[in-house]
Order: sequence, then structure tokens, then C-alpha cells
Amino acid sequence: MARILSLEHSRDGFAYNNAGYFSRRGDVSEFAYFFEGQKAPDPRPYDLVIVYGGEMRAYDDRASPWIKGELRFLEACLAAGTPLLGICLGSQLLARVLGARVHRSDAPEFGFKRILLNPAGAADRALGVLGDARGGFLAIQWHDDAWELPAGASLLASSEAWPNQAFRYGPGLLATQFHLEFTREHVAWAVARPGEGESADPDREDRASFAAPSPRYDEIELSMERLLDGILEGAVARSSSAR
Repeated sequence: MARILSLEHSRDGFAYNNAGYFSRRGDVSEFAYFFEGQKAPDPRPYDLVIVYGGEMRAYDDRASPWIKGELRFLEACLAAGTPLLGICLGSQLLARVLGARVHRSDAPEFGFKRILLNPAGAADRALGVLGDARGGFLAIQWHDDAWELPAGASLLASSEAWPNQAFRYGPGLLATQFHLEFTREHVAWAVARPGEGESADPDREDRASFAAPSPRYDEIELSMERLLDGILEGAVARSSSAR
């Protein structure tokens, strides 16, 4: 059993597809909403902090002044040795904490895309288990921003359009530009909103196809669970040895 803290950046009413995974394991799931002015908790009791995505820009402190507080909390997590998983906006915030540039991407991505592992990614204890015979896996992309690789971090994966898709920093921090946590219902709701799904990705997926029922959603849910297996196995082992 693990204690999980999820940093979410909206109140859209949808649970991510890993909610059932945590429930089956008996994990304790807690949530923090810095964008609502919530006070930062003590990061030390948590076995994993997950920093999810969002519509805001990781580098726009003026539009989202709460970002500075969330960055300070992530710095505290690093200082405490609390394991971190950053997804999309979350990966960008972690890159920024580590001193890397976050910016508008030259290659925005939208839809289901294949992620390709490099040798470091294939050897990674969490991400490596997702690779198939072709050395990659399916994921969802929905981003217009991107990060540069932080100093001291290892690049783990790329896509056909954009090289920086996942990095590891030390044993306890994993960041992914792509998504494995979305449900079909969440995507269908999101792409139906006015103005959504209008990515500049020249190879963007049609919105109707993206949101349609498909085994692809089962595939990414399984990948998310396998990823979390690898993360939590290492995190709980480190936590137990520290005690």
C-alpha cells in the first residue's frame, strides 16, 4: 500500500484511468489544488507525488501566479527525496524546477502517437517495460509547449515529431510529455469544448476519431498501470529502507 498525492490543475469532474489501479491496490490517494490557493502539504509522508497536466503555460507566472507556489513545493519534494511523476504540464514544471527552458514547441502534437524508447529508456525500470518488439508504445499527445532536457537528466524517449518525450532525473523523478492517464470519456468531453482540438500539429488526429471508443484506450490504461508498478515498486522499497 502506498500514499499518493496528486497535483491536479482543474476541477472537470473526471477521474484518471489510474484511479481504479490505486483503489485495487488499497493505496491512499490524496489531492492538492494549488491553482485554488491550497496550502502546500509536507511532501515527506508520500510515496509518490504525481503532477498532472493542464491548459496553462508552465512558464506564464503572470497568467497563473499560483505556479510559483507549486514550483516551491516540487523543490521541497526533491529536497525530501519524495518520488515524482510529472505528466505533460507536470513534466514542464519539473523541467523548470531543474533549471531547463520551457517554451512553445516547434512541433505540437495532438492525438494517439507512438513513443520510441532510446537505450536509456529501454533500460529504465519503469518506462522500459512498456516497449514492444519495435522498441516503443502508444500514448496520447496533447501539447503545444515543450521542455529542454535539464542538466543532469537522462533522456528516455522521443516521438517522430519531437525528441524530448521523457526524462529521468536521479532515481526518483520521471517526467513524460505524453499522456497515459486519460480515459475516452475525458477526451470526448475535452475535444467537444469550443476551440479544443485545434492543434497546429500537421499530423493531428481527427477529433471524432480521437474520441471514439477504441481498444487504444485499454492499451494506454494497461501501460499506465505497468508504469506505476515500476515506479511504486522502487518508491516503496526506498521508503522502507529509509525507515
